[in-house]
Amino acid sequence: MRTNKRVGAILRRGDSVLLIHRHKDGQEYWVLPGGGIEDEETLEEALRREVMEETSLEVLSFELIHECPGYEGRKHFFFEVITAPDMEPVLGGPEKDNMREDNIYVLEWVDRNKAKTLVDLFPEEIREFL
Repeated sequence: MRTNKRVGAILRRGDSVLLIHRHKDGQEYWVLPGGGIEDEETLEEALRREVMEETSLEVLSFELIHECPGYEGRKHFFFEVITAPDMEPVLGGPEKDNMREDNIYVLEWVDRNKAKTLVDLFPEEIREFL
């Protein structure tokens, strides 16, 4: 069972940040890799699990950089994450399993300055940390 807390990972490569470009039920938006924290799971465990599930990348190190309230009473924890520099992200986990025509996940390296200007980047509070 998931808690009302979520983790998000800021993964960088040069001047780019890894985002998930979502197309869901006719809506299009961008989010950081991450997701809900399971019962009895620590922030670190959730971060490592979510990054591995969504990107197939192993977290080598991390630092909590921001926490903020989210929608529907949730709380978000955002981390700067370091992964192996020579590994390419590959979508996996439930996101890959749930892909269909009206529910698409695309991992994209986006220039950090462009990412800061994306109108449909959620949550908005994270822009200043990209």
